[in-house]
Amino acid sequence: MKEVVIIGAGPSGLAAIRSLSQYKDEVKITAYEVSDRVGGVWVNRDPYKNSPMYDNLRANFPKEIIGYPGFPFPADIKESYLPHRMILEYIESFAKHFQLYQCIQFRHTVLNVDIISSVKGKERWNVMVRDEETGAITNKKCDAVIVATGHESKMYIPEFDGKQTYTGEIIHSRYYQNPSHYVGKTVVIVGAGFSGLDILVDIHTVAKKIYVSHHDDHITAPLCENAEYVKDIAKINGNDIIFIDGKVVQADIIFLGTGYRYDFSFLSEKCHPVIKEDHVTNIYRMMVDIAHPSLYYIGLNKLGSPIREFCVQADLAAALIAEKIPTPSREEMEKDYQDTYKKNVTDLGLKPKNFHVVSYTQWDYYDTVCKQTGQQQPDSIMAKKLYNRFLGNFYKDFFQFKRGIYKRLDAENFEVVYEPEVFST
Repeated sequence: MKEVVIIGAGPSGLAAIRSLSQYKDEVKITAYEVSDRVGGVWVNRDPYKNSPMYDNLRANFPKEIIGYPGFPFPADIKESYLPHRMILEYIESFAKHFQLYQCIQFRHTVLNVDIISSVKGKERWNVMVRDEETGAITNKKCDAVIVATGHESKMYIPEFDGKQTYTGEIIHSRYYQNPSHYVGKTVVIVGAGFSGLDILVDIHTVAKKIYVSHHDDHITAPLCENAEYVKDIAKINGNDIIFIDGKVVQADIIFLGTGYRYDFSFLSEKCHPVIKEDHVTNIYRMMVDIAHPSLYYIGLNKLGSPIREFCVQADLAAALIAEKIPTPSREEMEKDYQDTYKKNVTDLGLKPKNFHVVSYTQWDYYDTVCKQTGQQQPDSIMAKKLYNRFLGNFYKDFFQFKRGIYKRLDAENFEVVYEPEVFST
């Protein structure tokens, strides 16, 4: 029987446990979670680890496309963009329904993962773990490791010329909890991704003035009366924030909606991936380490349908570990990686970090992986249609897009139950 260690019991770790549980007579599963509960980033105010969750957060995706396949949200929930507590309750009910808790050791931190042997391409692993309740350190031997730690742990803090002279506060979105600290303040938000714009929406009714600093050509939607777009920051001089076009403003707070970087500090030098410009290199199907094919990453990609992706990837990892499908040769895996890099980066003239951005390529990716595992991708046509609609609405008016309400009709269609009038023009 093969032994598998899963690191993390958030949405991706639970997907991995569920998929591997199909082969419970062939695979023994141990999952380690530093917190005392499942849910990962969806746990607000987690006392055991920093979380990017905040009090008023609602999911960026409608529930009709973010659930675990075959496990829908309760039918009595009519709204589509759910508050974080309802997402967490759903994740917890998924874990209970499929009896996943029995595989999880809570309040355990993975300190180190290392290769202890390799025979004819078959590696054995040692996972060093600390019990946070007792302080005891143990070593777990296993045949495969699944990294399901997400990508919201290591904050990206950009450098600005003169940052040390700034007289105000610099706050990363990781530390945002509610609007109370921003009452009457002038704020420069750096970054116009989901996190930066979510905070804009949350504080705009209490802040005095908000400047949204970004360089994304897609972000052109009208702002509220007390907000305006500005260029990237060029430098800081005391309380003067100087942008690349020469505009100068003063602000109480520079708010960093600048996202995160991948963090695999628990992986030893022998197996730590090479990361270039926030791009995890040399991975097959965007999840399998080519040099160490018994090391898997669930959920590296960004801006796709997260739980759908986790489940598709978990099914592939489980099938490979249980040897239900053949492991491709190194040459086949390297070609897949090179082809994916060309498609996602080179052909589009983008930066290496865009390798993991799958907004528009995710559906072909899911189909490819599902074909390999012999699984069906549920509701893929409906999900693609609704994803494109929600993303279009987001770019049109990110103050109102989460008011939309939708209903799944069948595998190919959904109904718009309600949308603000702005989205009908």
